[in-house]
Amino acid sequence: MTRGAGGPGGEAAPRRVVYYDHAAPGRAQPPFRAGEASSVELDPSGDAVTRARVAVPPNSLHALYGHGVVAALARLPLAVGPLAPGREAVLRPGALSEASRILYEADRRTYGATFEFPVEVEEAEDAEADVAYRIAIDNREYQRTLSRLQYLVVLSGREGRAVRLRL
Repeated sequence: MTRGAGGPGGEAAPRRVVYYDHAAPGRAQPPFRAGEASSVELDPSGDAVTRARVAVPPNSLHALYGHGVVAALARLPLAVGPLAPGREAVLRPGALSEASRILYEADRRTYGATFEFPVEVEEAEDAEADVAYRIAIDNREYQRTLSRLQYLVVLSGREGRAVRLRL
């Protein structure tokens, strides 16, 4: 059961808010998740071979969702899918030009503003004990990840490879 976000006609907002700790990125901080992307191709026996890999840290992963980038990528033709939290999806080589455009557009929207996104609400018996998890986006880290993803997508497209995403 999901409760209202608070305000007129809604129930009380969670009393406790927990933010992602950017100072401790190597430490597990559920429910904040990380992901990855890689260039893949089929070898002569039909097995998938990974050629290049990009780590997608929690800051960037949640920014990709919050900015709607994952939703835009999910509308592209997939060889394997759907593109959903924690699941693997594969973008077809023919979709990589559009994926590159989506990533470049995402990068353009990161400058000159600060962003914060909800990640999850942990509900308790008593609504006042609910915990809201949020992340304030570090734009520089997000921009570095977008740049790495753009490079991976462009290079994979030029070489006729697919791109595997786990976001």
